[in-house]
Amino acid sequence: MSLRSLDLVSEKLTPVEIKNKEFKRTVWGYAPQEVVDFLDATAKMWERVQKHEKELADEIRRLSNEVETWKRRETELDQLRERAREDASSIRNQATQEAEAFFGEVKHKAEEVRGKTEEWLATVISELEETEKKRDSIFGAIRASLDQHYELLDHAQANLKRPSGHLGSLENTENRLPS
Repeated sequence: MSLRSLDLVSEKLTPVEIKNKEFKRTVWGYAPQEVVDFLDATAKMWERVQKHEKELADEIRRLSNEVETWKRRETELDQLRERAREDASSIRNQATQEAEAFFGEVKHKAEEVRGKTEEWLATVISELEETEKKRDSIFGAIRASLDQHYELLDHAQANLKRPSGHLGSLENTENRLPS
């Protein structure tokens, strides 16, 4: 119900109109004092009705204004909620894109690290194999050198035993020399 179109019943008839209403007199009419008393009582009651009706109309206006205020707030909240949904969706999409880009970078870097690690490992294995070959070669050379030294030692030892017999012949030669 629109407040502008709200026709107040009490405005159609005022207490003053009731109080000042004059009736035509007839021969068999009403007792004038009773009519006046009734009209005074009716006017007073009508005045209270008007006051109450005005209070109700003011309350209706106030409540209607409050409803409109709440409707505006509700509309604003709906708009804010929709904006928040759109922002959340946008943030979610942006975060997804950033996460995918970050994941791609991490994956690329991991592949680079893996490649470099595999190259390094191949180099280390190659160097280890080369070192093992050198070690084996050195051990072989040392073994050969030791074998030669053992042979020399064996030969020297064998020759050391002979000279004692050889020394005996030298002693014999000493005895034979002229003094």
